[in-house]
Amino acid sequence: MTSEYRIVFFDDREIVSALIDHARTQGTRLPPGQVRRMSVARGSFDVRLFFQRRAEEETPLDFHSAALAQALIRHCKKKGIPLPVKSNKELRMVDDRIAFVVEVSRPSGDSLIPIEYV
Repeated sequence: MTSEYRIVFFDDREIVSALIDHARTQGTRLPPGQVRRMSVARGSFDVRLFFQRRAEEETPLDFHSAALAQALIRHCKKKGIPLPVKSNKELRMVDDRIAFVVEVSRPSGDSLIPIEYV
């Protein structure tokens, strides 16, 4: 079986924008203010956005990794970034950036052909 791997990187602004768009489509009420910072749990890919309005305290909004994955898939569709439906998509940290590692497997013809390596 032939496999193809792609790595799709996302910058912080894209992640924040994708999560806000996702929250709105899910009917989640966003805290007032602007996103001032973001934290990502390396092991689980849970994301916390911190909203702040003027001199008020920050208000956090949490997203689980499944919501992050859904938000980034929607973002890719919106931006025309190809993500094949029949592919394995895995969130990973690559060079301190969130990325999708996409694996597309294709059948490799007749696997009953005897092969001899010399």
